This record gives sequence, structure tokens and C-alpha cells, in this order.
Amino acid sequence: MRGALTYVAQRYKVSVDAVRPVLEAVQVIGQEQRIDPLLIVAVIGVESGFNPFAESTMGAKGLMQIIPRFHRDKLPTGLDARAFLDPVTNIRVGALVLQEAIERRGGVAAGLQYYGGSSDSERLYANKVLAERARLERAAQRAAG
Repeated sequence: MRGALTYVAQRYKVSVDAVRPVLEAVQVIGQEQRIDPLLIVAVIGVESGFNPFAESTMGAKGLMQIIPRFHRDKLPTGLDARAFLDPVTNIRVGALVLQEAIERRGGVAAGLQYYGGSSDSERLYANKVLAERARLERAAQRAAG
């Protein structure tokens, strides 16, 4: 993830020190939930630009832009809606929502469209996330090679 770390810091103009714990959490959560960590990172980039305090007009919050009224049931016991702004909790819930969307829709592209709340037939949202994932993959490969 070293190459992805550098890429994210440069692309989103975020400190490497601020991004490092986010990517570490993504790796752990991705492994736990059996979802591609680079896909999670790509969703974070598209959804929030790595702003952990991002909030949309629809009420989506945090790195993965989780809508609390739809996903409060996925919060660990004892946490309230403020937890959606905690980066690790937001990633954990977001990865779970993404994983469910992929399973429910039968594939990554369709799952991404569902996750992003988009129903366009050209799959613009999914294509945007998958393009970002491809850029992350290339950055990771350059750093490894």
C-alpha cells in the first residue's frame, strides 16, 4: 500500500501522516470483510476526497459517505450517529454496505452503482470508482516493482 499511500496523499492533497492510519484501517477491514482494500480506497476518494468530516446535502457522512438513517443498524452496539464521523467506524460500516451491495446486485459494477445511489445505465459512478481503483493499483505496483 506504500504506492497507494503516496498517490492518495498527492492526488487528494492530504498529509501522508493523516492518510496512513486510514489506509491501515482499510487493509484490516478489507481483509476482515473479504473486500478489495483498493476498492474501498477508491470509494473513499470518489465519495469524500479523503475528508473524514465530509457531509452531503443528503446527510451522508464521513469518508465513505454513509447515510446514518439507512445504516444505523450497522453501528457497533453502544455507538450513536456521531460514530459515522469516526474514520475507522465509517470505513467498517461503509465496507459492509459496499459488500452487501455487491452481493445483492451480483457484481462489483452493479454493487457500486447501488452503493452510490445511481441508476444510470452507463454506470458512470461505477466507472469512476473502478478507474480510481485502477490508478491506485498502478501506483501500488510501481512502488512494489
